[in-house]
Amino acid sequence: MMIDLTERAIAEDAAQRIAAIVESSDDAILAKDLNGTIVTWNSGAERLFGYTAAEAIGKPVAMLIPQDRPNEEPVILGRIRRGERIVHYETIRRRKDGSLVEISLSVSPIRNRQGQVIGASKIARDITERRRAEEQQHLLIREMDHRVKNLFTLAASVVTLSGGPM
Repeated sequence: MMIDLTERAIAEDAAQRIAAIVESSDDAILAKDLNGTIVTWNSGAERLFGYTAAEAIGKPVAMLIPQDRPNEEPVILGRIRRGERIVHYETIRRRKDGSLVEISLSVSPIRNRQGQVIGASKIARDITERRRAEEQQHLLIREMDHRVKNLFTLAASVVTLSGGPM
């Protein structure tokens, strides 16, 4: 009897720690069932998507998917049903206010005690700033390339005007 209570207390403590980690995460973390219905929603999801947990839980996760991506959720659910994980899939999602946000999405199957897949956990991270920085970097590299080519053209012209190599 004493062992059972101790193991249960240890398990409850571990579950509380995991719940605290999930709730305090900056990433959006949610769970859905195999029908695509949201069953959990953390505060990171509230910040990223704009819906409170009360507004999101019980609703289809498809409410976050832009209309021009109708096949994404069925494909994701199909892979999850087969027990597959989806790691760092970059896509776009729709916020409550209708604005779009670029995210990196990881999806993992949730299994019951018998090992059967019963749902999926999703972790979404806003990558808008990273994308913006990448675009700036590409722009700067193109500008630098253009300027270097101009300098080489100018140097070649100076050499030609000065009578060529000596």
